[in-house]
Amino acid sequence: MQRFHCPACASEIWFHNTDCLQCGAGLLWRPEAGGGAFVQTGPDHATCANRAVIRCNWEAMAGQRLCRSCRHTTVVPDLSVPGNDVKWARFETDKRALLALLGALGLPLGDAEGAPSPRFEFRADPMDPRAPRVLTGHADGVITLNIAEADDAERERIRSEMGEPYRSLPGHLRHEVAHHFWQVLVQNDPQRLQDIRAVFGDDRADYREALAAHYRNGPRRDWAQFYVSAYASSHPWEDFAESWAHVLHLLDGIETATAYGLLGPTGLPSNAGALLGVPMKRLAGPWIDLSIALNAVNAAMGHSSFYPFVLRPPVIAKLEAIRALISQAGQGTGGL
Repeated sequence: MQRFHCPACASEIWFHNTDCLQCGAGLLWRPEAGGGAFVQTGPDHATCANRAVIRCNWEAMAGQRLCRSCRHTTVVPDLSVPGNDVKWARFETDKRALLALLGALGLPLGDAEGAPSPRFEFRADPMDPRAPRVLTGHADGVITLNIAEADDAERERIRSEMGEPYRSLPGHLRHEVAHHFWQVLVQNDPQRLQDIRAVFGDDRADYREALAAHYRNGPRRDWAQFYVSAYASSHPWEDFAESWAHVLHLLDGIETATAYGLLGPTGLPSNAGALLGVPMKRLAGPWIDLSIALNAVNAAMGHSSFYPFVLRPPVIAKLEAIRALISQAGQGTGGL
């Protein structure tokens, strides 16, 4: 994420702000191809209809009630249930950041008819404890997310129960959107499919059985040598999705660290779109150095690790395959 300044008083603001904390000016994010900018609220800039509900700070599209981000959401939780609005808002805040990043990378965010794609469904578990829980996942361009994970305690409980080193809302979004882009960019392109299979393995392996075996027997013993996470070893689709998520972690993380002067002179570009053109071997070095330093700072403050992953050469090669795919697919597209 870049650093931003109030268009009225030039004080620093953050990507999620609806108002400048210094001068009180109302703020709107206007997404544009490859990026965007903040403007002041006013007669020339319509606010999104969800601003009052979830503090959406994006500008409504011309002739529309909703902004570009909110138009991607097709199902919202029952807002008559106390707390659902807060959980939904937390997911939408991170979804806006995700869409801004995907747009900066030039990835397509519409289907063949121009409708928003992927679509997001934010659902709550049914009140009846005997009824099936909402499962986070992707199916044919629809990303379903269980808003229970917006509760930090619940997400930590699941993380601990699953034996995961890391679980976050941006991580969920970045992982699930990868499954969408597998279908959009890879599935129906014979050459790309062949290239991706050469790196991640044959995705025609039975998916349900692979996941069942993973949860029944655990990951393969040598997973850490070849996969960015234990879950990535369960099936090529999950390896692809986990690797995709980590490419977005690196691009966004390095952009943010550069904006705040945390990396020192690296010779790297300062924005995610340009960083996409840098080979992963080149990006991995500064990222690893930054991760080691921030892991140590977090430990000193009694927090969990900032980035509890090891990027060995086989993993970096997989991240490079994803980076190259996004770079190729993003050429000539307008993104947001």
